[in-house]
Amino acid sequence: MIKTRKATTESVTFRLNSNVLDKLSVRADSQKTSLNVLVNQILSSYVEWEMDAVKAGWVPTQRQVLIKLMDAIDDRTVLDIAEKTAEAIGKDVIMYMHGKYNLENLLANIRMRAQRSGFNIKEFDDTRELQIVLQHDLGWKWSLFFKHYYQKILYELQQRTVFDYTENSLVINLIKE
Repeated sequence: MIKTRKATTESVTFRLNSNVLDKLSVRADSQKTSLNVLVNQILSSYVEWEMDAVKAGWVPTQRQVLIKLMDAIDDRTVLDIAEKTAEAIGKDVIMYMHGKYNLENLLANIRMRAQRSGFNIKEFDDTRELQIVLQHDLGWKWSLFFKHYYQKILYELQQRTVFDYTENSLVINLIKE
């Protein structure tokens, strides 16, 4: 699992366009946080995801477009797309964005993707397994897609996994050895 350590900080000065600063200040106030915390979140998000996401093949699109596209195809095609994309790009995306293809970096990618997509994600860790609950609210076929996509990658990483899914959620149970 990813271990977090307390980050060291440094002071730095930036000059910002007044309009940008005003909008950031309003957003910080509405989120009941400081401007410093908000700017750190924005910069962290850029460094951890946006800086490389487009180069790794991610594209932003509207939720309803994704739902309608997936609903237009049959289940067998969904499974085929999930397996073929996992084989074709699953490893490449993780290596490009994180430098190494392993379970820790896959999980980091799942977490970041969930956050950037507006999915709810929750983790439950005990001595036997790590359970990740991903609530995507994209419908049954997306649950099917995510299950088979991650199943293929986790199998390649030789990680014992049990999946469960509903119309709008995927549960990934990573069995600890």
